[in-house]
Amino acid sequence: MRAVDYARQLFEYIPMDNPPVRLTPILEKFNVSLYFDDFDEIDGITMKSAKLSIIVINKNLSITRQRFTIAHELGHIIMPHKSDFYVCYSKKTKNKLMERDANRFAGEILMPQPMIAELWGKYESNPRNRVEAIAKIMKISTSALRVRIRELGLK
Repeated sequence: MRAVDYARQLFEYIPMDNPPVRLTPILEKFNVSLYFDDFDEIDGITMKSAKLSIIVINKNLSITRQRFTIAHELGHIIMPHKSDFYVCYSKKTKNKLMERDANRFAGEILMPQPMIAELWGKYESNPRNRVEAIAKIMKISTSALRVRIRELGLK
């Protein structure tokens, strides 16, 4: 399965008519404990086991980056990656394929196509500020939203 398919399986836990996507119900469903800590060059750390998984996020990141990193780390837990321990650095990655998949998972879970399409249509009359308005509502970065808009073929 593709990363986006794993994310779409979680859509049943996301109310599509009420942005932004709330990650807490998904974390609770999969028994994931979330913590915040002070890191220098680390965005997030994930440890997973059959009974409990833990995500630790850099508390110094912006809220939008924290949300993306939480979703990214959740991707490492949900998808069948080979390791039970992940450290995601701000600048460098060792396994580019796994990190790319986790990013795709995060984009899909934080910006579900039905939710983005509805907001895209809602703000059609304001093309100049549409990306910024939707990003603010979704609590995501404008750069992440621009990537998602390209993926979805929205114009």
